[in-house]
Amino acid sequence: MSMEKTDESSSETATRLRVAELQAERAKMVMESLAGFCHALGQPATVLLSSMELLKMGGIDEETKRQVVDMCYDAVMEIKSLLAEMKQRREYVAEAYLAGNESAGNMISLPEWSDKVPPKASWDK
Repeated sequence: MSMEKTDESSSETATRLRVAELQAERAKMVMESLAGFCHALGQPATVLLSSMELLKMGGIDEETKRQVVDMCYDAVMEIKSLLAEMKQRREYVAEAYLAGNESAGNMISLPEWSDKVPPKASWDK
């Protein structure tokens, strides 16, 4: 009887360990996905911040102001698109943050985002 109990408790322990391992892996993927999303959001947010700083400095002509406002609008629309994509997404794939460097961690792979080009200012042309 005690041998059966030992086998049963070993099996239960193995099951608990496997469940704990799966939960830890899920938590890791959630954090990696969140990090990838933050990275993607950071690009249009940087456009907004730098554009707003430029507008606050003043002394820029009306055409440049218009271009900066257009860049801000494009950045806000990009953020809107990213949020809509994340809201609809049900599956995430992680990829290396830095190609060939596994120690750098992973980030969410969203091919449709990598095709998007951030808005460019007229002076970047």
